[in-house]
Amino acid sequence: KENLKKAKELCDYTKSVLQDTGLITVNSPENALPYILNISVQGYRSETMLHFLESQGVYVSSGSACAKGNGSYVLNEMGLPRKTVDSALRISFSRFNTKDDADRLKQSIIEATQKLRRAN
Repeated sequence: KENLKKAKELCDYTKSVLQDTGLITVNSPENALPYILNISVQGYRSETMLHFLESQGVYVSSGSACAKGNGSYVLNEMGLPRKTVDSALRISFSRFNTKDDADRLKQSIIEATQKLRRAN
């Protein structure tokens, strides 16, 4: 129960700081478990963003383990636009993550959008 509470607080905080940037769309439904947050950085392909974040020491995923390089069937089934699905990032939380990690993710996404070329 304590891990769930911590994960929810961290997920909520992460959503808040990322949404404050005006750069992301939250794809996860409101009632999702708080251990994974799915977002899209609109206009930037997930693989490009993933590699930029990795170069900054921030590690996220561009899809679920079962997607095997394909777009998320869940996001497709939710009826999200193709560009949203193509820009989706999956953020996983563990008991070791902190608000500082969320702040670093936010800053890295801001930096990425300033340095990377937008996808068409």
